[in-house]
Amino acid sequence: MPEGDTIHRVAMRFEAALVGKEMETADAPSARSPIHTRAGELRGLTLERAEARGKHLLLHFSGDRVVHSHLGINGRWFVRADGRMPHGRPWLVLGNGAAVAIQNGGKILRLTSAARARNDPVLLQLGPDPLAPGFDSAAAAERLLAYEPTVPVGEALLDQMLIAGIGNVIRIEACFLSKVSPWRKVGDLEREEARAIVDAASWVMETTLAKGRRPKQIYGRSRRRCPRCGGRVMTRGQGDDNRVTYWCAACQR
Repeated sequence: MPEGDTIHRVAMRFEAALVGKEMETADAPSARSPIHTRAGELRGLTLERAEARGKHLLLHFSGDRVVHSHLGINGRWFVRADGRMPHGRPWLVLGNGAAVAIQNGGKILRLTSAARARNDPVLLQLGPDPLAPGFDSAAAAERLLAYEPTVPVGEALLDQMLIAGIGNVIRIEACFLSKVSPWRKVGDLEREEARAIVDAASWVMETTLAKGRRPKQIYGRSRRRCPRCGGRVMTRGQGDDNRVTYWCAACQR
């Protein structure tokens, strides 16, 4: 699943390729697209800004129009500057000259007004985004400490109302970097540990944004040796969604 740092990179690509430009192309060729019959309304409008909020992308157009996207597990955005059009039937195609953006699949794709986007209850309930200007890691750590104390840390970090943008890979790497087991209960965390987890998650996301590649030290290393202590890397599903979880039982306490 694309995580928050991926969506911020998509927003940056939009800013470079299409922000400030009038949409010459606006189409939703796939009949499965939720805006199959409405995408043409964007033709002739100017993309004013691209905004990432956690795992959500908001494209703000002139004429009080907003495209709200959430990629879910299998959705993808592609933003190109080479004029190549997509194969198949995408859910949305936006373009100006050689610059083109394509979305395939996703959890949410809707065309709405700016006012409705501002008051969307899903967006209003999102927690702070580590990649947003003014993110306060100390305040985010306090939010974690105030979470339901019986919930394992690894589950809590996936709650977008706690901190927005953290997905499976980020939470696994953040727990590893902070030496906290994802199976520890929130109520057992010390304040310094909560702050370390938030700082580590922020570092992973900032590094991904800067380098275009997410740093991974333990994710995907099932049954291999821990890169820090040499212990055995464990793996098991966690939470109601059975999200695959990696941790070192030797050095993550």
